[in-house]
Amino acid sequence: MVGRAAWLVVARLVAAIALAGLGWAASAAAAESILLIDDLGNRIRLAAPPRRIVSLAPHATELLFAAGLGERVVAVDPDSDHPPAARALPKVGALPEPPVERLLALRPDLVVAWAPAVRPGFVERMSRLGLPVFVSDPRTLDAVAASLVRFGQLRGHAAAGSAPAGSDVAGSDAEPAGQAAVRFTQALVALRARWAGREPVSVFVQIWSDPLITITDRDIIGDAIAACGGVNVAAGLPGAAPRIDVERVLAAAPKLVVATDSPDSAARWRRLGVLRPEGPARFAHLDPVVLQRPGPRILEAVEALCREIDAARERQAAGRLR
Repeated sequence: MVGRAAWLVVARLVAAIALAGLGWAASAAAAESILLIDDLGNRIRLAAPPRRIVSLAPHATELLFAAGLGERVVAVDPDSDHPPAARALPKVGALPEPPVERLLALRPDLVVAWAPAVRPGFVERMSRLGLPVFVSDPRTLDAVAASLVRFGQLRGHAAAGSAPAGSDVAGSDAEPAGQAAVRFTQALVALRARWAGREPVSVFVQIWSDPLITITDRDIIGDAIAACGGVNVAAGLPGAAPRIDVERVLAAAPKLVVATDSPDSAARWRRLGVLRPEGPARFAHLDPVVLQRPGPRILEAVEALCREIDAARERQAAGRLR
């Protein structure tokens, strides 16, 4: 049932991208012309499927490889360390801004960047130089699957296939992006079902300690917390990764404190009376590399987050029984 449900989700996803203008559309004048609409709403028209792609973000690199475009990626940013094949590719610095001369020398027909790292005017400057830029910014777990489907269309119609209606993933003739999207959606549907209906747990996520920075529900980690049955205490703050006062965290009295910057943060929260034995909260340090990277591997980190939330849930229930 999960497999069939995942196929239905992806089928609706493909239809939405094709019909609602959220992804690509073939030009009536040329069958291989591609119109992309990126995550910022920018329209990128390519005369043909790209053959030389530069990825300026680790999550984008993983998505491109998973979508079957690894052979077309000619350079990546220094933090792109997965899959292993990406490590051997030429590197292009993405911060504070990619060097224009380096990009021009690589002769890409598409550059993929991450929205928070894109400075104002960068996309327009690249466009004037003939370098189309796709800005990727998946903010939800479902958006990861959508990105896989969208990038898959860059392979062109000749390379793309489709899965027979009602077929299972294992026996599907679907192209790589479709297969990856279905596998991801299957795992996501199963994860949400596994943790659905459980008692809510208040969660605070620290992604930086000085200044103290958290995440809101505008970030994919916020969606991950919800998938695990957690409640993000910073959900309603402005932006995706705002600063937050310690006093506000103390007032929220979270039952779980998750740090992605350093496990040493536990000592600070213990001194503040947030962590057990004096305080009510459990502490967990999670590796940020996968959790903060909205790519095809993120569900591994989300599952780890769910287990930590469930452990806090058990403590919460045990505390009421005392």
